[in-house]
Amino acid sequence: MRQRSSVEGRSTGHRSDLTSAAVTAIAELLGVPADTVSVSTPFSDLGLPSVQLARLTAVLEDALGVPVSLTDLFDHPDIDRLVEHLATR
Repeated sequence: MRQRSSVEGRSTGHRSDLTSAAVTAIAELLGVPADTVSVSTPFSDLGLPSVQLARLTAVLEDALGVPVSLTDLFDHPDIDRLVEHLATR
């Protein structure tokens, strides 16, 4: 039981790290403060047109250290859903 809590803690910490990195990367791409980026707002509603979504994949890959495809962004269209998907890889 103790080991399971440790694993869950690492998983939660990993998601938190991914979320923080994604928020920071998107804020920098948009040129806005990180605290104005909502994790539940779709990327398109954050002001990222489809052209910038392609750039966002590279920015997120650098920030998160995991591959992020354009398909990932369309299938998981906000930070919360994208992080959930990437954390389970």
